[in-house]
Amino acid sequence: MTAPAQDAGPTGRVWPAVVIEATSLDDPPQADELLAAVLDDHAPLAIEDLAERPLPPGGLWDPTFPPIPEPPPTPLRWRVFFGDAGARTRAMRGIRAALPQLQLSEVDVPDEDWAARSQQSLTAITAGRYVVAPPWDIPDAATGPDARVLIVIEPSMGFGTGHHPTTRLCLRLLAGIDLAGKRVLDIGTGSGVLAMAAALSGAADVVGIDIDQDAIDSALASAAMNPLPAVVRFEVSDFRTAHLSPADLVIANLTGGMLRTTARVLASLTRPGGTLIVSGFDDSEVEAVRAAFDNLAEVDRLDEASWMALRLT
Repeated sequence: MTAPAQDAGPTGRVWPAVVIEATSLDDPPQADELLAAVLDDHAPLAIEDLAERPLPPGGLWDPTFPPIPEPPPTPLRWRVFFGDAGARTRAMRGIRAALPQLQLSEVDVPDEDWAARSQQSLTAITAGRYVVAPPWDIPDAATGPDARVLIVIEPSMGFGTGHHPTTRLCLRLLAGIDLAGKRVLDIGTGSGVLAMAAALSGAADVVGIDIDQDAIDSALASAAMNPLPAVVRFEVSDFRTAHLSPADLVIANLTGGMLRTTARVLASLTRPGGTLIVSGFDDSEVEAVRAAFDNLAEVDRLDEASWMALRLT
């Protein structure tokens, strides 16, 4: 993309972005969560929340004068950055298909170190016995019963950093499984955080696959930041058509629709007696997803902020 010199930032680069707006987070219901799920398929580099949270009518509430007035609707206004104009176009197409109520507008943003500013606010998260941390917030190592498995991820790569609830849910379910000597498939690996967690937990063979070459490049770059055993590898592949060997554990953090339409394939990739972890859907979809895997037994389910994950066997 070429932009006039006076419009470019300090680096001379202009970033393609889209501003996404709605008058209320409840139109449609849970608009922000649904939008985040759609965007997750299009690898945004950063998401900036531009909305100002409104005060109740008349300003700040006076605690001496009940009742509390109802605040006006909270608007949705995000500015989402992408690596190139093509990625922006594909994301806008996906948003319009899933959430036609939202208003979209293309913008080109001069580089003013927005990426560094937006990513520096991310900190380490803990999920089960795993800690996922950006390079600038690596916690001190713990020993003994408090020891945790550390996975370092570069969030600016835009793939599953662990800050999305579905990634944390998968990690929490993963933490309760003995992986010693097991084969693991991580489908839709993104940054590779789940595959790396499995490898660092004693799995003997771990394959992370994704149909997106950028995702695999991200996973390889993330893997280089961690002391991984040689058991893990990443491949560009479509699990729906690839000839993959079944695994003791299959992890599929996809979308509710994808899980429902590929349930039989995912079940066939799970060895008899093995475990399948699925996530990427919310509580309004959970029963439909569960029904699609009616040939598997449910062992556990977790939820966080209306997002769900199931452990099946």
